[in-house]
Amino acid sequence: MLQTIQRTAVRSWLSAVRLPLSAAEIVVGKSGSNWPPAVAFEGFEAGVKRSIGTLVKDDQLVQEGTLERGKVDQLRRAAELEATAERRREEAEARFEDKKETVQERDRRLEREQQEREAKLAQDEAARKRKVEEAARQKEETARKADQARKKAVAAQERQARATRLAAESEALEHEKQAVAAKGEVLDVDRALNATRTVRKRS
Repeated sequence: MLQTIQRTAVRSWLSAVRLPLSAAEIVVGKSGSNWPPAVAFEGFEAGVKRSIGTLVKDDQLVQEGTLERGKVDQLRRAAELEATAERRREEAEARFEDKKETVQERDRRLEREQQEREAKLAQDEAARKRKVEEAARQKEETARKADQARKKAVAAQERQARATRLAAESEALEHEKQAVAAKGEVLDVDRALNATRTVRKRS
């Protein structure tokens, strides 16, 4: 009978001590025994029951405290496992984000390299086009100069031909003048002879 009274007193005292925690659970919206402060109190409660039960030789109170200690240990183990799982989940998410970032960086690098290749191809094409245009321009310039040289040569040949023709015509004209002069001289001689003959006849 005495042990029952003592057991009830211990339970009542623990319930009274827990009232602030119960009020806090309502305020913060926590319920159940997974909340760390609640787990801590249950550990305290189990220790009190076991200590007092051992002191007053109340096996039921000791057993109750032992069971609650086992429950607390399991809750703490579950909390540790949950924390470990949460940490590993966060680490996995971090690795995923790192990998995602690495993939994004690789995609950006590949895109940048593709743009660089396209720019290089465009530059090469522009350089090739300029080279072809320059070669065509030089070829056209060479053809123009050759045409000018040919025209100059033809013009020089024509001038030479005209000069040769004029010289020949001048020479022919000179010969003609000389022939005319010679004919005049012959006529003068003929007239002189005729005059001499006439004088002789008269004599």
